[in-house]
Amino acid sequence: MSLISPAAMLFDEVARIGSIRRAAEHLNVSPSALNRRILNLEAEYGVKLFERLPRGVRLTSAGEVLIADIRRWRAEQDRSRVRLQEMQGLRRGHLAVGLMECLAGDFARDMFETVQQKFSRFTLDVFIGGTAHIIEKLQASELDIAICFNVADLPYIRKLVTFQVPAGIVVSPDHPLAARSSVHLSDCMDFPYILPDATLASRKLIDRALEAANFRAIPSLVTNSSSLLKLLVGDDRHIAFLGPVNIMQELKENRLRFLAVSGRQMPYEELSLVTRSTHAPSAAVQAIIHLLKERMEALPYHSKAV
Repeated sequence: MSLISPAAMLFDEVARIGSIRRAAEHLNVSPSALNRRILNLEAEYGVKLFERLPRGVRLTSAGEVLIADIRRWRAEQDRSRVRLQEMQGLRRGHLAVGLMECLAGDFARDMFETVQQKFSRFTLDVFIGGTAHIIEKLQASELDIAICFNVADLPYIRKLVTFQVPAGIVVSPDHPLAARSSVHLSDCMDFPYILPDATLASRKLIDRALEAANFRAIPSLVTNSSSLLKLLVGDDRHIAFLGPVNIMQELKENRLRFLAVSGRQMPYEELSLVTRSTHAPSAAVQAIIHLLKERMEALPYHSKAV
């Protein structure tokens, strides 16, 4: 039995789907009955929770406040259920993990396989996104732990471990710079280049470094997709400003090369395992945290924790 009221659950479902009719179909209730429940909820709070649109509904500002609370309550209830199960000696649990896109391949697969081997009754939610979105979801209690780049020092975030990852460029194996082990930024100025956009945490560091080096060329492409960036840099002409963690599979298969920028012209990035500072992790979550630390230590090019 859920401790969250049925009205709150119905409200969450309508907000998630964006349509009273489609939510009613999913819940196997009549649209009119579901609409009445929403109207009663709005009357109880004295505010409009949804804007009625021609093809669905959209949360109002008041609705956004309420849905954030409801989803936090549901996440807290799930954690309480897991802790009670652990008190009964059950080797099970649930964890919501946030990962950067660059960790959505082998890293995520190995994490899942190891969890299944060691904790067969343990379930995972994995959210893939940028640092800003991940930290928002962590703050809203929608995630338990996360691994992301360049996390700001925030009062509600605790960094469990942090590694330094060198900044540099990525080129194809046949690029004129590919035979080098490192480059100066001045070596890159004669080549067209591709940049990550501002949603990726590395962009501010890159911009500062290029400005300090008087790097005035205009990028050929700016994108939020590291997959597209890696594809386009394979033309043997372009360089891309990207870290080695983003190209782990390509490095393994010798499809791309990573060249560190020497002379500390570009600062190291910080890759951190973080959680909320207001919650003590359960024993099961602690075990997964230990596993993730081991996986982070196996990433290429990382240096010791700071």
